[in-house]
Amino acid sequence: MVNPLTNPFVDGPVPLGTLVTTAGRRITSQLDEGLRAAGFPDVRAAHAPLFMAVDADGTNVTTLASRTRMTKQAVGELIRYLDDRGYLRAAADPRDKRVRLVRLTERGWAALEAGQRVVADFDTWLAGELGADEVTRLRAALELIAGTGAAGPAGDQVSGRSAH
Repeated sequence: MVNPLTNPFVDGPVPLGTLVTTAGRRITSQLDEGLRAAGFPDVRAAHAPLFMAVDADGTNVTTLASRTRMTKQAVGELIRYLDDRGYLRAAADPRDKRVRLVRLTERGWAALEAGQRVVADFDTWLAGELGADEVTRLRAALELIAGTGAAGPAGDQVSGRSAH
């Protein structure tokens, strides 16, 4: 039992979950700033999963939901937001009119490229700080924690797409 007069976190190491969350916020902030600087003030890091999940020839909403690990409703909201701002277009699939196919527009591809530059700059900085081998190990550890590349905590295989 914890003594109510002491807090074990005060003099202890920062919990790993807190470090991962804080690192994620830093990267998110850099991506948001980089996108704004590149002329895309209405695109946020929160939109990145959708940008990363769209195939060059278009992707249906169900596949996007699966790839992004979001509900179809949440993906639909992102699609509407980005469609309204000219980053993508959702239209009936010519092969099956019941299916909506999402494609990036020229502006969407430009935003994707700007985001990719921010990510590459961060990766380059991190490799300079830690070394390429350590970054590779860190990526593997984070994929394990996130459940995107290996069995998750319950032993369930979780599919996901790597950004690199």
